Amino acid sequence: MKRSLLLLFVGLASCVRVPDFEPIPAEEGVNEYGTFDFNTTSENLIDIHFSDAQDLPFAGIKIELINPESGSVLLKGLTDGLGNFKAKQKLPSYLNQVIIEAHFIGIPNRILVPIKAGNVTLNYKGACNPAEVISYELDPKAFVDEGLNARMAVALPLAYAASYNSSGLPANLEPQRDYISSTLLNYINASLPESQPVPTYHPTYLAEGKKTTLDVTQEADVWITFVHEGAGWRNSIGFYTYPTNQPPTSIDQIEKVTVLFPNLSMVGSGGALRSGDKINIGRFPAGVTIGLVLFANGWNGSQVSNYYYPVFADKNLNPESSPALKQHNVLLWDEENKVFLLGFEDVRRDNSGCDQDFNDAILFVSSNPVRAISNQDVSLVDKPGTLDRDGDGINDILDEYPDDPSKAYDNYYPSSTSFGSFAFEDNWPEMGDYDFNDLVVDYQIKQVMNSSNQVTSLEPKFKFRAAGAGFRNGFGFQLNIPSSAVSSVSGILVNDNFIKRNANGTEASQAKAVIVVADNVHFLMNHTGFINTKDTDIQVSQKELTLEISFTSPKTLSELGNAPYNPFLIVNQIRGREIHLPGYSPTDLADVGYFGQSDDASNPGLANSFYKSKTALPWAIHLPESFDYPKEKQDVRSAHLMFDTWAKSNGYSYMDWYRGQSGYRNIEKLYLK
Repeated sequence: MKRSLLLLFVGLASCVRVPDFEPIPAEEGVNEYGTFDFNTTSENLIDIHFSDAQDLPFAGIKIELINPESGSVLLKGLTDGLGNFKAKQKLPSYLNQVIIEAHFIGIPNRILVPIKAGNVTLNYKGACNPAEVISYELDPKAFVDEGLNARMAVALPLAYAASYNSSGLPANLEPQRDYISSTLLNYINASLPESQPVPTYHPTYLAEGKKTTLDVTQEADVWITFVHEGAGWRNSIGFYTYPTNQPPTSIDQIEKVTVLFPNLSMVGSGGALRSGDKINIGRFPAGVTIGLVLFANGWNGSQVSNYYYPVFADKNLNPESSPALKQHNVLLWDEENKVFLLGFEDVRRDNSGCDQDFNDAILFVSSNPVRAISNQDVSLVDKPGTLDRDGDGINDILDEYPDDPSKAYDNYYPSSTSFGSFAFEDNWPEMGDYDFNDLVVDYQIKQVMNSSNQVTSLEPKFKFRAAGAGFRNGFGFQLNIPSSAVSSVSGILVNDNFIKRNANGTEASQAKAVIVVADNVHFLMNHTGFINTKDTDIQVSQKELTLEISFTSPKTLSELGNAPYNPFLIVNQIRGREIHLPGYSPTDLADVGYFGQSDDASNPGLANSFYKSKTALPWAIHLPESFDYPKEKQDVRSAHLMFDTWAKSNGYSYMDWYRGQSGYRNIEKLYLK
């Protein structure tokens, strides 16, 4: 009998929480937080449009929203047939601007866009405000081998086609810029895509016998038009001429180089050029060949001088020792637009830092008469769609899944390189010690997208970091779609039989899709005591689960609801005792009998009232970055010193209270192992 009583006592003790808190002082009975929702993120409407100067849309452009501070990718998408990309996205509240990067030659690489009243809006029609374009800050010596440069001992005789201003913009630009159509830019992007090496992507462009110079076959006026530059250097470009049948065999045979663009850099990228800027380089008789030369980092702020090396259209003049690496430009003929496209690679091709994409400078050449320059042995431009193996309408270069028409790219939330955090207090409906470490879970949600910007599947990753609790808690989340819209769920760890599941892996008896990730965090982490909240205890290894959730049909981002969706804690394996983020709705299996009890002020009949205390405090919080949580029994307000000020300001002050800024923390109260 004594043995039985002992077993009964042990059994009861295993499901009764050991007190681990000091209740919030009684003087906090006054609501000092109003109706604040304790959100560290804000929902933003993303509204982006790209078109040319005549408002013809740029369709199928991959764009990225980038955090200007960290450089991490916050959101990706593809423009539709009208050149639009629209979405809703939760971004850190402290952000007041984002970078929009368009992976498309002819559009400035990075455009800085302010966040105004929850809106990220960009309407690009062939140009944008120069102040909004961000220059790439690259080390100009990053790709330079000073030993190799010693080869260029002969100074080239330079002349300037015209005077120029302090930005290196020549004075002889044509008064009317060339209209660079969306069609032409699509051809350029298909032919010379960013960061794709021509030797593997278009090896025929470098084949022996392909022309790289311009052979004039009848007297003609010739123009060169600037299109784009993707260089980290401030390059310069000019031209030289010679009789067609007498190409130079050495640099000293070039009588003169005429500099056309002293600073071949765009507005916002260290220069003043815009797409379409055009120069008449002169009238040339038949039998003359025109070769272009690029001076690597040639603009010194006042003239073309002290360049690293020139690279010539006549490849035999270039500095590489290997004949296979000497070519530095490609020449392409566009029959539809009757122009020659020129693409330059500015980095020495025998340097490991060279990306060999030949689009560091993009220009086109036109003439009058239009066929006065020979297109014999000149490669033809490529056209969109010719490199689309899966037929989803996305060029293989932009397609992260080029052989799967159901997938096109991946989105990550909160970003491609970071995790967010959920932190819970589990004593609900009582307040507890408010250390927000009873369960700490980091997350990163991968959304696999198709070419229509729909989600085909989810691959959320969860890192279970801390469990400062005696309760055996579980963790799950709810999507804003019916359970029947999910075809399968894999990767969860559910063992204790109090979670009932449908055949597709979602939780049974739920109208919306609910996925219980783990029903017993202590079992998952293989530990029985408090986990990673006390310096005196051993550190327990984090446990990571990666799920795969497939849908019966693709879903829009708005159908799923905003990531990170609706996460919740299940208290001590009592299925109806759920704790959600403040204002978030419970699932169908929540026990409504807990609402309004003890310190809880939830009112099922009042919107946005769930999971807030009578003093408006929450039991759960979401951070868009990995959270440095308090040690055991350390109130979050005394560890993160700006938390209270942030909350009492209704979120307008110290929006980044959880970050490691000076004066923000009492590190003695944080668990930082």
